[in-house]
Amino acid sequence: MKGPIKSAPAALRLAGLLLCLLLAACQSVPPTSGPTLCARLDESVRVLASPQSSARQRAQAGADYRALAADHLPELLQDAARPDPLGGLLRQDQPGVYAPAGFADIAPVGRPRVTQPGLHRAGLGLPSIGRVFPGGANAPSAGYQVPVTLLALPTGTAPGSCGAALVDPERVSRVPGKHGAVPVAMDLEAPLDATRAIGLRRGEGLTNLLRSDRFRGRPRIVFLQPFDPDKTPVVLIHGLMSTPRMWAPLVKPLLADPRIRARFQFWFFYYPTSQPVPLSALQLREALDDTTRTHGPHRPLVLIGHSMGGILARAQVSRIDLAQAKTISPQLASFPADNPVRRALVFAPRTDVSRAVFMFTPHRGSALAVTSLGAWGIRLIRFPEWLLSEFAHYAHLVPDTIAGRLPTSIHGLSPQSRFLRLLDQTRPKVPSHSIIGDRGRGPLATSSDGVVPYRSAHLEFAESEVIVPTGHSGFAHPLAVAELRRILRAQAAATPHPPTREVTTP
Repeated sequence: MKGPIKSAPAALRLAGLLLCLLLAACQSVPPTSGPTLCARLDESVRVLASPQSSARQRAQAGADYRALAADHLPELLQDAARPDPLGGLLRQDQPGVYAPAGFADIAPVGRPRVTQPGLHRAGLGLPSIGRVFPGGANAPSAGYQVPVTLLALPTGTAPGSCGAALVDPERVSRVPGKHGAVPVAMDLEAPLDATRAIGLRRGEGLTNLLRSDRFRGRPRIVFLQPFDPDKTPVVLIHGLMSTPRMWAPLVKPLLADPRIRARFQFWFFYYPTSQPVPLSALQLREALDDTTRTHGPHRPLVLIGHSMGGILARAQVSRIDLAQAKTISPQLASFPADNPVRRALVFAPRTDVSRAVFMFTPHRGSALAVTSLGAWGIRLIRFPEWLLSEFAHYAHLVPDTIAGRLPTSIHGLSPQSRFLRLLDQTRPKVPSHSIIGDRGRGPLATSSDGVVPYRSAHLEFAESEVIVPTGHSGFAHPLAVAELRRILRAQAAATPHPPTREVTTP
């Protein structure tokens, strides 16, 4: 018992020594808030605002600012929640100024990935991703990923005081300060990379073709960004063995154009691609109806379909009446008007579509659908039980299929498809455009993109036709993107639109 008691003073002396060392170490670390934080922020702002600063100095000052803001993100977001962020330079009720509470979480962009310069702007602030979850029936599965920029500046209201604001970098492009006005940093690419609307799992397109019984939910419209009634929806419709993921390399360069970004919003139709083509066209029609009912008035749609998706788009802007549909199946007239088979084959053009673009589309079918490869794919396809039971009669509408077996999308893309032949006799009720691939193996009249021959993709009535030197998967070729950009700009010029107002600061 005496030993431990005798050693107590030594233990106390050791604890005191450690406490002194700890206090000394703490005194050597600058405070994490207050005047020191504001002074460090102000130094970065001074360098960014100075016309004498070199590009290298500005880059370093921006990096220092972002690192400092990220380290103090929780407290800066608390400041950004005040009614007068940035000491009154902005107000919470101004367009383009966000309340942090409106987001499920806010994640700083750690290492910017610049593949599309038009989606980025150097400047002041911490580019971040604000996640909105849940976001409604048309939101991506992981919620919307919204680009935001956190601004933090000395306010001048008191010595060493700072203010912060969370802003939309497209609406707030510059912010004033005691060193002069500075551009607001912007990163629109990181939210695009983060969103699940165009980032479904690799290989999911093949699964959705062969095992549509595993498709989750019903075919649906998915928004890339929250609905905006002042922007024209561009509906992107993928083709066989694909998903909305395919559109990522095309959407990015389109959104890099500020005029397109300001006037258009992008929607995706997501569906299993093994189904009969008329059924998928019906499901697109129903999904668009559901979406417009949910969100109310919207500007006329622009439809863009790739490959089989172009067939689905054409069905939205065309008319097939009962008399015409009876050439496919005479017994169709005996089906009730609300029967899904009849509704898939008898339809009127939508009245809310302004334009259609067909990319690499087999309007008259593709010979690959009747090859041994097509037959192999047909044998592997498995349908869900609801489809087999609900559309059991549909098998009799395509006499070339095996008795009792529901025809697949591959059947529907055959040059012998009665539905394609009937649809090809129609003329869309809106302006239409063709973008066609050509691998350059012979004259144009006999050329092909490797899947769709020119004679199948060509439309006499198209307002424009652009031939792209690429294969069937080259929808994001620079010439294809340039043509879509031209079409969308022309659509924007022909459509009255209120000017987008940028937030101005005192």
